[in-house]
Amino acid sequence: MTDSQLDRLRAAYDAYNRGEAASVAGLAADDIEVRPPPTSLDPEPAEFLEHGDRIFVAVRVHARCRGSGVELRDEAFHVWTVEDERAVRFEVFVDRDEALAVLRS
Repeated sequence: MTDSQLDRLRAAYDAYNRGEAASVAGLAADDIEVRPPPTSLDPEPAEFLEHGDRIFVAVRVHARCRGSGVELRDEAFHVWTVEDERAVRFEVFVDRDEALAVLRS
């Protein structure tokens, strides 16, 4: 994995948080495998780690319930697998240690 791939992924998260979700699609292979949990919320990246062809991203999620105004805050962990400058797998974890184990596998 190159610095430019990590920079591209950082830029994609920034674009996504500005509402430009289409920019993330340019990073993905046509047959990307996506594995989010069913309770996944929109993330804000907080930490990036790189290992071989994988990038780990710790994200914070924040939501406010419309009716009650109750705020929800949580963390999730993304692991991206990159081949030939394109993401071929995107996995989402709720357990940091599990995500780090996949990063290093």
